[in-house]
Amino acid sequence: MTAMDNVLSDGFVRLLREISSPAAVRRAEDDGDAADILREVEDSGFMDALVPESKQGSGLALADVVPLFLAAGDHLLPIPFAETMVARALIAGADARAPRGNTIVFWPATPSGRLRSQLNPLGAQSSLALVQRGTAFELFPIQCGDRRADSFGMASARPDLDALPLLSFELPGVDLLQWAAAITAVTMAGAMERMLGMSLTHVNGRKQFGRTLGKFQAIQQQLSIFAERVVSAQVAARIGLTGSNFILDGGRVAIAKSIANESARSCVSIAHAVHGAIGISEAHDLQLYTRRLARLQVSFGSEAYWQRFAGELRLGSRETTSVDFVRALLDHPVAYQ
Repeated sequence: MTAMDNVLSDGFVRLLREISSPAAVRRAEDDGDAADILREVEDSGFMDALVPESKQGSGLALADVVPLFLAAGDHLLPIPFAETMVARALIAGADARAPRGNTIVFWPATPSGRLRSQLNPLGAQSSLALVQRGTAFELFPIQCGDRRADSFGMASARPDLDALPLLSFELPGVDLLQWAAAITAVTMAGAMERMLGMSLTHVNGRKQFGRTLGKFQAIQQQLSIFAERVVSAQVAARIGLTGSNFILDGGRVAIAKSIANESARSCVSIAHAVHGAIGISEAHDLQLYTRRLARLQVSFGSEAYWQRFAGELRLGSRETTSVDFVRALLDHPVAYQ
């Protein structure tokens, strides 16, 4: 982590500790109302970090704000923070201005308007949806769904496509599905890191047979696997969030989302194993994270989808071995967009 990362993330983390507590997350999940949280984040100026300085933003590079995305996942920030930050930058790149006081969810669509994801994105009241069909982008108001209709008990979003769009513009080369998948992967990596911390705290404070759980070799082995998965998810998430002119590399995104999904499966299993029955209680904070991760795993592409995407790239490449393919992908991502 660089000095720039620390300067940005430290202030943001302090803000999140105040406004995105587990109790606040529960309230937002219940009714989709996160207006107070949105107001605090909006006032902080972080959501304009990627907007150029010439357009009243901070003009930061994408790599500079990845720690903020991880922190948002770590605290289960109940607004689409990363999506809004990227959407505002995309809109600014099209010489338009995004409305303030609103968050923005991503809606990469088929030509008919159907979402290219098994589940709708999580919504919040006063949100908008950035809809992409081909190279055309439109900004619509959303309708917040009933949490009881969602398999994971959270309020999801759906754009009101019958309304007049608030904005319309073209952005050739930008793939909103790749952006949604990459942001989902980094959000998952942040959530997994918090679950690891919760698990370490639990095993070092709870005793069995006269000693803390953390003293048992079997527990230590599982937690070492947990830590390895968290680090791999974070590294992969950073790989996925690289590009130029807001065009991501599909191969890197495939790596990020695939590894995030695979890591989440192991991390959730181990977290519940070390917590025991208490971890599945609705009152325990662990279930906030494991339930969110389960939802994100099937959002914007499963690992099967993205592994197939990467496999097709591999079959179409000129490299003799898969190792050479990965090296070329990381060294020259433009060739594999």
